[in-house]
Amino acid sequence: MSPTTVTYKASAMDMSRSDTRIICGLGPANFGGIERVRARLFALASAGPSARVGLQVTPTSPKWKYRPDLVCDNVIEVDPITAVQVKELLVELSRTASAEVPLRARLAGDYLLLDLSHGFSDAVLPVELYAYLGNPDPNPPLPSWATARAVRNPLPRALADWMIHNPRNIVDVVHGRLRTVPPELVSPALAPMEDSRVPWSPSPALAVASSSVGAPSALTAWRAENLPEVSITSMLSAAVAKALSTSGIPTAYSANFLFDCRRYLRAEGVVLGNFAVGIDFRGIDPTSPTALHSSLAHAIDKGRPLAVGGLSALHYLKTRSAVPSIRATTAPATADAEITFSDIGRVRQVENIAWTEQPDKCVFYPLSEPSIPQSIVVTSMRVRDVFHLTATFHDNFFDRDAVQSAIDLAMFDPIALLAPQELSR
Repeated sequence: MSPTTVTYKASAMDMSRSDTRIICGLGPANFGGIERVRARLFALASAGPSARVGLQVTPTSPKWKYRPDLVCDNVIEVDPITAVQVKELLVELSRTASAEVPLRARLAGDYLLLDLSHGFSDAVLPVELYAYLGNPDPNPPLPSWATARAVRNPLPRALADWMIHNPRNIVDVVHGRLRTVPPELVSPALAPMEDSRVPWSPSPALAVASSSVGAPSALTAWRAENLPEVSITSMLSAAVAKALSTSGIPTAYSANFLFDCRRYLRAEGVVLGNFAVGIDFRGIDPTSPTALHSSLAHAIDKGRPLAVGGLSALHYLKTRSAVPSIRATTAPATADAEITFSDIGRVRQVENIAWTEQPDKCVFYPLSEPSIPQSIVVTSMRVRDVFHLTATFHDNFFDRDAVQSAIDLAMFDPIALLAPQELSR
């Protein structure tokens, strides 16, 4: 059968994200020139539909065409840029993104920027792409994920595995009665106030910062002495929320976190497709690492991410419509920042690519455009012994300088933001 006639049936979780984008930039590294980038992308696409990058993602139908010959149609070389210009090009890609174009790549000197349909995957695929495209070996073999047996629809398997090992929680999961926050952490909710609304249209902006070398190790050591039961994710998220507040951006008494559901899979197989979900925690202090950690641990233990993933899949199957990238056409006249946290963790896959600078001069910045005006999406990761942090927001709702000041503050000394409130308790 000719590759032009092959189709791939996307999962409900893939379809629900097929109208949004994953945009990121990495460098400086030696990617070997635009022809090598194209050749490696074509090799991945030609490995088969399970490698995903050869698919023609569309939000209008789950029957995606497999067309590896088209993968490089929007892979081009542009003028070289510096590290400080990465965010400008990321924002440009966000403003010009189209759901009809599954993949775009821009090689700008030693920086490679990717714009992928979210239908392809969550954060897993772009990380793996960078690892392969930046591999210093002149003729590397195809990565194992491109040829391994793929789990196309992992949700039923993960749910079954979890229910077998957690029979007491099955009723809660099925009926959606799980609390997202332990009762002892919930503060009384204030009655919602009616606010005036004004016409609004998206205006994506990005604030970026990286820590000094050694900051992740220093935070880990401080945690061991002061908050040994709290995760680095919770600590870093709380530091960002505190920095936003310190910089004049009040934060709502809530937090949204993205969860990778791969933690629930026990069987073998590679999950390249979408298997991450967002959970909204209401009534918690986002500047408190202990409150964040307790809420996250409770949700994971009770299988809440799987329940949310199941509801998301059912919603798509019922409506047959992808989640739109932007849902709002009006904005509140004023509102506290609603923060979404996405911590990718330590990205070991790219630590040994062909970097051309020392760790403190390198960047890995994702852009994830918020769907509502009062939201700020914060993405963090660790590459080698450096934190990289981005905050995506709309600059017609939040002040650019205030958000950048907060991100700079969080990366300059996260421990200083955490220590006063935690040690005084």
